[in-house]
Amino acid sequence: MIRVVLADDHRLVLAGFKALLSELDFVEVLGDASNGKELLALLRRGIRPDVVLVDYEMPMMNGLEAAAAIREEFLGVKVIMLTMMQDKALIEAAIAGGIQGFLFKNASLDELGLAIKKVAAGEPYFSGDVTLTLLQQQSEPPGATYGLSEREMEILKLVAKGHTSADIGRLLFISPRTVDTHRNNILQKLGVQGIAGLVEFAVKNKLV
Repeated sequence: MIRVVLADDHRLVLAGFKALLSELDFVEVLGDASNGKELLALLRRGIRPDVVLVDYEMPMMNGLEAAAAIREEFLGVKVIMLTMMQDKALIEAAIAGGIQGFLFKNASLDELGLAIKKVAAGEPYFSGDVTLTLLQQQSEPPGATYGLSEREMEILKLVAKGHTSADIGRLLFISPRTVDTHRNNILQKLGVQGIAGLVEFAVKNKLV
């Protein structure tokens, strides 16, 4: 049996993945966590999975941060990132951070099972969609994204349309706190002040 722990801040998503994994006769789910800190606390209490499936966007400690801590503290525990974010920079950061597998959340159960088997055996696994995202050329002219990630551009446009953090969280299936973190990063990258500055920037650059 391959022992697995899940980490995702959406309880329905967690429940869904646990139900899916129960269909794989070679997987045993040892536990779950709603953020990176909870995940580390679980491991520190003596839970020892072979593979951890982590979401990227989680409050308190994201998937990349959790993976880095696992690599330092828990030799032999392997990490697969499972996310909705089809972001080339995120995939590159995950690879650089030593994450052994990367899948998008639209992966089939068969592919998820294959990824778990390969990563547990010490082989890297990156889905075909992930590979395509890495290989795709920048289709927009240089500077068109203003140094923002795809998710940050999404949030900028929604903020400019008047949506609150709670609204955006519901639309993108992330927590309002995660939205706030992204918004603060956007403010820093663009060098503008507050929501008014974001709206002005988006209107000026015809993003809305």
